[in-house]
Amino acid sequence: MGKIIIIGILLAVLIYFTLRRLNFFNFNKPSQRINSSRVIEVTAPTQLLKRGLKRTLYTVGSGLVLLILIVALAAKFKIALIMLPISIYLIAQFFVLNNHVKTIRDQQIHYDSETQDVHIEWINGKSLEFNLLKDVTELKEVRAVQKNNGLHMGYYQLSTNTKVIYLPYLLQENPVNKPFFDKLQLFNRSIETKLFPII
Repeated sequence: MGKIIIIGILLAVLIYFTLRRLNFFNFNKPSQRINSSRVIEVTAPTQLLKRGLKRTLYTVGSGLVLLILIVALAAKFKIALIMLPISIYLIAQFFVLNNHVKTIRDQQIHYDSETQDVHIEWINGKSLEFNLLKDVTELKEVRAVQKNNGLHMGYYQLSTNTKVIYLPYLLQENPVNKPFFDKLQLFNRSIETKLFPII
């Protein structure tokens, strides 16, 4: 029983410090307002990210409960260890979400629905401007094998002549971004399925 408590405490501490390091509890990212109805900022609002976090933590919680049960049962029945990969998979969803939220927060995207021009600025000071119809050389879609608690993780990998851009599925959850992602759906693209769609 002591081992179970120690594992639970260590995982809780790990999750807490990861949340704190990534500033998960303070999503307030300053955004520039564009005074044009045709230009949208392709982003995920605070409420959407918090909803994704809540769903993922529910999945992680299920994985932790399963892990505790496995550890408890494995003391008497070694066959219980068969369920260990499922538990690890559920817990690892938290790190996939971290990866995608960090990608969203590290870039600011503006899309002009009339000219199809896209302007991206990264937190490191780099920027890129390209035309969605003329400058995209390849579009790839990478998705998780399944939804977890209604949340489907994945991303689009958009290649231009100079750079590769990653667009997490979380951005699609924002209705404001619909014109941008509707346009992406018109592209021919390869679709790949991964257990952990890490960017």
